[in-house]
Amino acid sequence: MRSGNRNKRRRPSGAPAPPPPLDLTTEIEQSIVAREKVEAAFGQFNAQRDKLKPAFLLSLAREMQTTGVDADSAHEAFAAWQAVETSAAQQGEALRQLLAMFKERVEQFKSRSVDEALAALRRIIERLTAERKLPGADANAINKRIEKLLAEVEALCAPPAAQPLEPKVPSNPPPSNPPQRSSKGKDRPRPVIEK
Repeated sequence: MRSGNRNKRRRPSGAPAPPPPLDLTTEIEQSIVAREKVEAAFGQFNAQRDKLKPAFLLSLAREMQTTGVDADSAHEAFAAWQAVETSAAQQGEALRQLLAMFKERVEQFKSRSVDEALAALRRIIERLTAERKLPGADANAINKRIEKLLAEVEALCAPPAAQPLEPKVPSNPPPSNPPQRSSKGKDRPRPVIEK
């Protein structure tokens, strides 16, 4: 006897089950944490990239001391350096774009879902506060992160800036100086000109 569930699709064995849907607060929290991680990675990457060129030149100078300057080896070294530099530029651009995307996503959440964004920020602050007390924790770095997150909380809690009131202008303003007739011509009738 067959069961009545013929339309059920089987998942291929070994395929991972789709993750359960996240609640909005958790989704915002994960986006904020991702933004922080990409921002930190971008900063570290740029610091390391700034050291690449001096390290390359130092290595090349040491090699030239022992082997001298050969056009072929100089060309190979320069080509290798260009490849490293091109790859580093692409990696840096990828990190920069990812950071911009996460920043935009977090700002959208903060503008559309203020309560959930506040809850997500507070959860992260609580977790960081607990991490700060653990042995070996970098309290200064954690304090800086907490300060930035607290500033975001304050900005979200602040009332929107009041728009300055513009003076009301009537739609049909009376004329400022109505034309006036002289009192001399007021009582006299106009002369009639006959043809």
